[in-house]
Amino acid sequence: MSKIVFMLDEDKDFLKLYSALLKSKGFQVFATDNMFLLMKYAQTARPDWVFVDENFVFNHEDDFVHILDKAIPFKSPNYAVMSHYPSMRQTASPKLEFVYKPRVLEKVMQISESCCHIQ
Repeated sequence: MSKIVFMLDEDKDFLKLYSALLKSKGFQVFATDNMFLLMKYAQTARPDWVFVDENFVFNHEDDFVHILDKAIPFKSPNYAVMSHYPSMRQTASPKLEFVYKPRVLEKVMQISESCCHIQ
């Protein structure tokens, strides 16, 4: 079974590039710039990872995680907030991490490699 990754970002070129990279690694990808659609489809698709641009959740990251976790029955994904600036921000949620946006590719490759070792 392939892993499911959701991406939320306003940058269409970014979404297109990273969607293609993830798909080439065997992931199912849902990429959008619409938070409502992401939340709607997450209820049935049950993503393993959700990458969200910080502009959508700035200073409300933990609230976003809480709302999405409640909306997804039986499964709680991991979350990565794509930050525009390198920072060491803290969060109350252990399954939420901040990733400097230029380093998202590295994170995607880590996820891909860890999935391959499990199978």
